[in-house]
Amino acid sequence: MNGHYVDIIHCTESADEAPAISPRALAKELNIGNPAHLEKRIRRELEEQGILESEDKVEDNPDDEVLTELRQKQQELRALSQHNVSVIKTLMGKAKEEIKKQDLKKKLATADAEVLEAYRKIQVARQKKKTPTKKERDAAWKALKERESIVKLIEGKLK
Repeated sequence: MNGHYVDIIHCTESADEAPAISPRALAKELNIGNPAHLEKRIRRELEEQGILESEDKVEDNPDDEVLTELRQKQQELRALSQHNVSVIKTLMGKAKEEIKKQDLKKKLATADAEVLEAYRKIQVARQKKKTPTKKERDAAWKALKERESIVKLIEGKLK
C-alpha cells in the first residue's frame, strides 16, 4: 500500500480499550474524505494490488430500472435545486431592500421626534412671550431639512 495510509494492524489495544473517537475525526485522521472518494481509492488500490482487474468495474446497465429511475430523480432534484437557488437569491435581494426601507423609516421616526422637540421648544418660548433663540430656530430648520431629505429617499425607494 501507499505510505500515506495509517498502519492500524500493530495496535496492541483491544476494541474495548481503544480510545473513543468520533467517526468524523477518524475519517479526517485516515484522510478518507467523502464516500465516493473513498470507494475510488479502494478500487484503485485493489486494482494496483491485482485483486481487482480493471475490466471488473461495474458498468451501467441500460436495462437497470432502479438506476434509470435514480438518475431521472437526480436530474429532477438538480433542476429543483437550481430553481430554489434562484428563488433564494430573489428573496435575499427583496429582503435587503426591505431592510433598507425599514432603516429609512426608523430614521424618519427619529427625525419626526426631533422636529416635534424643536417645535415644542419654540412653542414654549412663544408662550413666555419671548422670541425663539437663534439656536432653537437653527435646530428646527435642521430637523426639518433632515426629515425632508429622508422623505425624499423613501419616495425614491418606493418608486
